[in-house]
Amino acid sequence: MHSKDTDLYSRQIGTFGMETMGKLIQMKVLISGLRGLGVETAKNLILAGPAAVILHDDALVEMRDLGANFYLSEADVGKRSRAQACAAQLSQLNPYVTVSVHSGPVSEELLSGLSVAVFSEASQAELLRCNELCRSRSPAVGFVAADCFGLAATCFVDFGEHFTCRDKDGEEPRSAIVAGVTQENPGAVHCHHDRRHGFQDGDWVTFREVQGMAELNSSQPRQIKVSGPYSFTIEDTSGYSAYVCEGIVSQVNVPHTIAFASYGQSWL
Repeated sequence: MHSKDTDLYSRQIGTFGMETMGKLIQMKVLISGLRGLGVETAKNLILAGPAAVILHDDALVEMRDLGANFYLSEADVGKRSRAQACAAQLSQLNPYVTVSVHSGPVSEELLSGLSVAVFSEASQAELLRCNELCRSRSPAVGFVAADCFGLAATCFVDFGEHFTCRDKDGEEPRSAIVAGVTQENPGAVHCHHDRRHGFQDGDWVTFREVQGMAELNSSQPRQIKVSGPYSFTIEDTSGYSAYVCEGIVSQVNVPHTIAFASYGQSWL
């Protein structure tokens, strides 16, 4: 990120982290449907600072829209589309974000280069069509369909069949002090009882500063299976040197692929 971006979004960097914020300011997002939920999404997203936001809603402003979209006025009723009527004020929220309006149907050409497409109050047929268009891109365009019904709301997310997740929970990686490691298959690792290790089945960890069983002191992550609040198992350690003392085990985030179901698969 440039220094001006760092200064401008310093508070968000503290919340999201530098890496996430660096990706956010490069995003190009389509928001289709600009009644209450859509315009609130647009407002919050523009304030967050993506590269560009495209507004899409060809329906003419109705009087009832004034109760949900606070960027509309009576002068817009029956004369301008919802997207055109609120674009100017939305663009003033953040001069570093390019805000534009798209008229006409959502097409493959429009989706090209997008990071995410957000739809609200769209018909099932339109959602099915647009979801397939998003999934057909390479890489897939993130697809979000949301609706609000008073106190109830729905949200569907699809980032394609090959979405790489680099941090599964957003939490700080956990660490624990090693108290013992057995020489067996699988090897059992015991941690000090002053604090639960907090690991879960399938987590990946690395070891350091282990005395004796030096084979564990490698940078290569290994997957674990939790056997208790203070213990877990790893690979076959029967051929390793005997554990003597000390050692720290730390959780690491290993990228993994998530296969999202399509809107059609989830809805039908």
